[in-house]
Amino acid sequence: MRRSGIRTTLASGMLLLLAVATAWAQKVETGYDKAADFSKYKTYALAPRTTPAMNPTIATIIDYDVEYELNHKGLQKVDIKSNPDLLVKVYGGPGEVESGFGPDDPTHIATGGEPMAGTTMWAGSLPWSPNPQVMKGSISVDLFDTHQKHLVWRATAKDKMDYQERSKMLDKANRAVEAMFKKYPPAK
Repeated sequence: MRRSGIRTTLASGMLLLLAVATAWAQKVETGYDKAADFSKYKTYALAPRTTPAMNPTIATIIDYDVEYELNHKGLQKVDIKSNPDLLVKVYGGPGEVESGFGPDDPTHIATGGEPMAGTTMWAGSLPWSPNPQVMKGSISVDLFDTHQKHLVWRATAKDKMDYQERSKMLDKANRAVEAMFKKYPPAK
């Protein structure tokens, strides 16, 4: 094999490993009612959100992703007043914030855990730190059987959302919804 062929093979292998590592970063869990007959569900409607989304743009895109996946699985979206087979509830968003500041932060240890000289409660003498604010986020999708009036399927995806990498947040949300519906409908 020539050198360029080896380099191409190695580069392809590295890209594959990177893609696999990225896919594993998201934690996706699904659960369902084993007694439910998913073949009988033909229509669905999105339930309106009960609380406003922190990021309406991403929330809207997630809703569209969920609709795409359900349509791709053969379900048809109908108006909520049309008595759909499934009522779809999409919720979630940012959760805990993680920061580099604290006992595990090297700058905290370097100062002995004490404030730097010249700092006060209201202002400090230190410049802004480049430590990222990383927020844990989640997306959940519930499917309710409207005729039996109970939950038949739930999927939850959790991941870190780095606000310094906002361009990647949308991609993560898209991948999360796609991964959530990989095993829908559940196999008998």
